[in-house]
Amino acid sequence: MKLAGFMLLLVNSAASINLKYISKRNSVDGCIDWSVDLKTYRVLAGEPLRVKCALFYSYIRTNYSVAQNAKLRLIWYRNKGDSEEPIIFSGHRLSKEGDSIWFRSAEMEDNGFYTCVLRNSTYCMKVSMSLTVEESEEGLCFSSRIRYQESAEITKSKMISCPDIDDYLAPYKQPIMTWYKECQRKEWRSSIIINTTSLWIPEVQEDDGGNYTCELKYGSRVVRRTTELKVTALLTTRPPKVLFPSERQASVIDVQLGMRLVLDCRAFFGYSGDSRPIIYWMKGDKFVEELEGHIRESEVRVVREFLGEKEVELSLIFDAVEETDMGNYTCTVENHIGRGSGSAILQKKDMYRLELVGGLGAIMLILGIFTAIYKCYNVEIMLCYRQHFGSDEADDDNKEYDAYLSYTKVDFESVEREMSEEELFALEILPDVLEKHYGYKLFIPHRDLIPSSTYIEDLARSVEQSRRLIVVLTPEFVARRGWSIFQFEPRLHSMLVTGEIKVIMIECSDLRSVINYQELEDLKHTIRVLSLIKWYGPKSSQLQSKFWKRVRYEMPAKRKESMSRRQVLDSGEQGLFGDLQAVSTVAMTATSASLAPAHVEIPDYNEPGHLQMHHFCRSYEYELPSSAIATLSGRHMYCSLPMTLLNGRLTQNNIGKPKRDIHLSSPFVPLSGPELSSDIW
Repeated sequence: MKLAGFMLLLVNSAASINLKYISKRNSVDGCIDWSVDLKTYRVLAGEPLRVKCALFYSYIRTNYSVAQNAKLRLIWYRNKGDSEEPIIFSGHRLSKEGDSIWFRSAEMEDNGFYTCVLRNSTYCMKVSMSLTVEESEEGLCFSSRIRYQESAEITKSKMISCPDIDDYLAPYKQPIMTWYKECQRKEWRSSIIINTTSLWIPEVQEDDGGNYTCELKYGSRVVRRTTELKVTALLTTRPPKVLFPSERQASVIDVQLGMRLVLDCRAFFGYSGDSRPIIYWMKGDKFVEELEGHIRESEVRVVREFLGEKEVELSLIFDAVEETDMGNYTCTVENHIGRGSGSAILQKKDMYRLELVGGLGAIMLILGIFTAIYKCYNVEIMLCYRQHFGSDEADDDNKEYDAYLSYTKVDFESVEREMSEEELFALEILPDVLEKHYGYKLFIPHRDLIPSSTYIEDLARSVEQSRRLIVVLTPEFVARRGWSIFQFEPRLHSMLVTGEIKVIMIECSDLRSVINYQELEDLKHTIRVLSLIKWYGPKSSQLQSKFWKRVRYEMPAKRKESMSRRQVLDSGEQGLFGDLQAVSTVAMTATSASLAPAHVEIPDYNEPGHLQMHHFCRSYEYELPSSAIATLSGRHMYCSLPMTLLNGRLTQNNIGKPKRDIHLSSPFVPLSGPELSSDIW
């Protein structure tokens, strides 16, 4: 009677079991077969393992002791193909203990299915369990094939437990457990709490993702379990969004009949658990599968993914577009929250419009090329235009000079010192090239200005009679405030401020460290029409350099004049400007009755014995002290002498005295009247 009641209990338990979703196979030889249990045993090779008969935990409401008392036997089999072989327990590595079998040390050969059968002469029930044994991967303490999987939303809390270790915990004894991340001991941040068999993260961060391994000491062996934590974005509360075609307005696409077409649909899916993105194309109310055979969908591609949020793409492919393919196509996306869609309208391409767009594109390309060429060579282009088609700026302006040249003149007192590159350029190279090669008429004060009691007024009139004002910025010019006369003289200052004269400033070196530089910068802001040109030393002296092209561009437009053979320098005059052609020397004042000779000797500045002092000589009908003037054929010659000497102010007290140096770093350099009239031009 007792046995009959127990059997009734087993049958009722098996019939009413609803703890797991399982599939019951047909009874074979009167034995109820519950197929393979959902629980899978996973273990690393060399570690201990307990495999329990699932009948007592998921299928019948009784335990092993009660079954034994009811005269039921528990028999273990190992599946080999379609057959089952009884397991012989040796007790050395494999043993049976109650409702379980124990592997003292699991090996790779233990992989497979194990079946437990509970039976007597009138009753039989069985179920199979799966066992997977893996070796640790090289350099790691786990195998990625038998990891446990967990996920955690960023900024939320997460508990990571050490799974499937209950069989290895001794009652009333504290387990010895160590946690690793990526198989390395880790200094956990203070907010992470490690309990006996779990690890608590109160606020998950992006870098918390990875592999967590718990290691439990079990006798002389260890039991290891590895969990991969995947950090995800917060669970989305919105439907997916179509990125292309636009959700708001249908995209119109021009297509050409007979051509292949690929229509892409891109969409964004927020994190929604393990569900896959749902995305598909439709034409009207028809799915792609219902359309013509030459239209098909591609596989869904994940373009990018971050923390479970995905941007995916699905292509609608037309092998050859036909007339019937014109129309509205809709891309639809869905998740458990809702759906979204975007539309694209296919229409035949207007060939006239295509040609028009192509022509406009070609024109824009040509304009872009010409713009780039002009930006790079605008100076050369303007010079070429002025030479062949431009007018002479001097035709109707009633001005006598092309440019007034202002720079710091070298004194005879300091003539024994060697001139710097900047001084050589300002005193010799610049005037010679502009006058002798390009034929400009310059007003050079220390050469062309007649000494008189109205010096400042004469200088101002000379500037007014000039079309350009060239200021050569050398360190000595800046240190001596060479621009002072243009500030103090009202007429000159007005010309700069109002733009009546165009100013060309040539910077010969880096002047930022020179005293008074800031005052020069303030002056630049007051000049209305100003051009800045940088001189880069000897490499700028080449006639084909950008420097000379910029200088010519800023100078007045001038027609090219033919030159006679006698105006060309002979081979004996080949020096620094051996490749230059000489033109008539026109650097004369309006009151002069004669011209300087056209055949001018240019000294060889490369000769070591040259004094590096340029003497501009010019004859005047003017009575000067005989002690300071050399005579030639009954006419007087003024050769770049300081104004103090010509005015008779050079006293005997200055003879034999050492020359006065100009200290460029001095906080203030006084500018006396004699210096203003003799050194700065």
